[in-house]
Amino acid sequence: MMVTFVSQCEKKALKKTRRVLDAFANRIGDNTWQTVITKEGLQAAHKLLKKTASKSTAVSCHWIRSRARSELLWIVGKRYEFNEMGYVPVNSTRRNILHNEWKSDWTYISCIQIIATLAALLHDIGKSTIGFQAKLINFTAYGDPYRHEWLSLKLFEWLIKDCETDEAWLQRFANIEDYLSENLNDHNSLLEVITNNKEKSTMGTMPPLAQWIAWLIVTHHRLPPFGEIYYNAKQIKNLKSSGKFFKRDLAKFYQHVKAIDYWVKNPSLFEGKNKISDTQQQTFWDFNQLVLNSPVWQKALKRWSNKALQNTTLINLSQQASDKSTSISDPMLLHLSRLSLMIGDHNYSSLDSDDHRRVSGDESYKQLAANTDRKTKQIKQSLDEHLLGVSRFTSEFARVLPIISQELPTLKDHNSLAKDTDINRFKWQNKAALLARKAQDESQEHGFFGVNMASTGCGKTIGNARIMYALSEKQGARFTVALGLRVLTLQTGESFRKDLDLSNEQLAILVGGSAQKQLYEFNQSNEPA
Repeated sequence: MMVTFVSQCEKKALKKTRRVLDAFANRIGDNTWQTVITKEGLQAAHKLLKKTASKSTAVSCHWIRSRARSELLWIVGKRYEFNEMGYVPVNSTRRNILHNEWKSDWTYISCIQIIATLAALLHDIGKSTIGFQAKLINFTAYGDPYRHEWLSLKLFEWLIKDCETDEAWLQRFANIEDYLSENLNDHNSLLEVITNNKEKSTMGTMPPLAQWIAWLIVTHHRLPPFGEIYYNAKQIKNLKSSGKFFKRDLAKFYQHVKAIDYWVKNPSLFEGKNKISDTQQQTFWDFNQLVLNSPVWQKALKRWSNKALQNTTLINLSQQASDKSTSISDPMLLHLSRLSLMIGDHNYSSLDSDDHRRVSGDESYKQLAANTDRKTKQIKQSLDEHLLGVSRFTSEFARVLPIISQELPTLKDHNSLAKDTDINRFKWQNKAALLARKAQDESQEHGFFGVNMASTGCGKTIGNARIMYALSEKQGARFTVALGLRVLTLQTGESFRKDLDLSNEQLAILVGGSAQKQLYEFNQSNEPA
C-alpha cells in the first residue's frame, strides 16, 4: 500500500517525528513523506509516533487508494490541525463563526467540570493520616480500619463546618489560607471534630453543591450499597418483587450515609484475630502533616472555588435545590462528574516518574505520599502532586466530554464489515446489515434496540458487529461487546481480530485476571498447527 505522511508538528516534536518517519518513508518535502509500505510496517510507524508524541505533535497518514482518491487512515497528536478528511486549514480566526454552543445540549458541562475538579483536589486528603502514611511507606502489617475516602469525607466536613450555603463554603475555600491559619492551631480541636462521630456523616445537612462533592469524594473508588452490602436469598426475592428500595429520595439517602462494613469500613480490624489496638486505630485519624497546608494545593483550590462562585449556572443550580429543600439528584450530573474524577485518578496514578504530564508539588510536602511504586517500594507521587495532577486530568477530561464521541477513533470504510458473505448459513447477516443501514439515520436520533435470535453456529458474533457497523457506517462505528465469561471474551476477541482483519489499534480485549489470560495464551500457543 502507498501512503503519505503529513506533519504539522512544532518545536521539538518536529525533530522526533522526522527521526521516526525518515526510517519508514522517503521525505518528499520539509514535512511530507511518501512510501510503499506493508500493513505491519505502517502499524509499527503508528506505534512509534504515538510513543514519542507530545503536545506539539500532529501527524496524519493518508492511504493512496487510486490516482483520484486517497483515504485518511489516522492522526497522531493534535487532531484540530487537520479536518475530518485530513486536510490542513489555510486560514484561521478567533471569531466564533459556528456558535456550536447555541445548539449544544451540554448546558451543565461547566458545572460538571468545576465540581469534579474541586472533588479531585479533595478526594485523597484523608491520606495525610499517620496510619495511612505508615501503611504506604513502612508497610505495616495491618490495613485501614476506615478507608481513605471516608477520612477524606470527614476532613471535608470539617472544612465546611458551620457553612449553611454553598456560597459560604466556596468563599471560605477562596480564602483557604485564612481559615486554616485560624483553625489548625488547635490540633486537638480538629481531631475532636472529625472523630466525634466516626461512623456517621453529615452529608444530609450539607448545602447542595457540598453534597455533590461529598458524594464524589466518598464514592471515587466504590459506590455505597443502597440498603446493605450483602442480601440473603429472601431479601433478594423481596427486592425483585418490590420497588421500595428504588424509590428513595436522594436527600433522604444522604441522611443515612454511614461507614458500612466492607464499603469504607473493615470490620475484621475491630474484632477477631485480626483486631488492632485502639492506639493503632487512632493513628488513622491523627496527623503529623496535612496536605491542606501545601501552598500550591491551596492556590489550585482557590482558583476553582472562584470559578464556582462566578459560574451563574452552578450557583442557580444550588439555589434551585436549596429553595426546594432537596438535593441535586440528576444522574447525568452525578455519574458524569464521577466518571471524570475516576478517569483522572486512575490515569494520573498510572504515570511513570519520567512522564512529561507529571506536575510539581511543594518541596516541603514531598514526603507525604499518595502512592508507592510496586517494584521499588518507594514513593511514586507525593500527595499534593497527586491531588493537583488528578484535578488537571479531571478538568481536561470533563471539558472534552461534549466532543469525545467525535474525537475517538472509529472503524470506517472497513471492507470486512461492509461486504456481504456468500456462505449460506451466514446470509441472514446480509439482510440484517441492509436493514440496519436503512435505519441508521433514525437510530442517530432515537437510538436502537435489537435482539439477535440466531441459533448457535449461525455467526451471531460477526453478525452483531456487522449490524453495529451498518448503523454507524457514515461516521464510523465504535462499540463494546460485553460477555460474562473471561474465556468467551478472549475467544470472541480473537475471532473478531482474525475474521474481520482488525489490528491491536482497532480492537482491544479486556478481561479481569491475568492468570486466565496467560493460561488462554499458553493453550493457544500449544495448539497443533
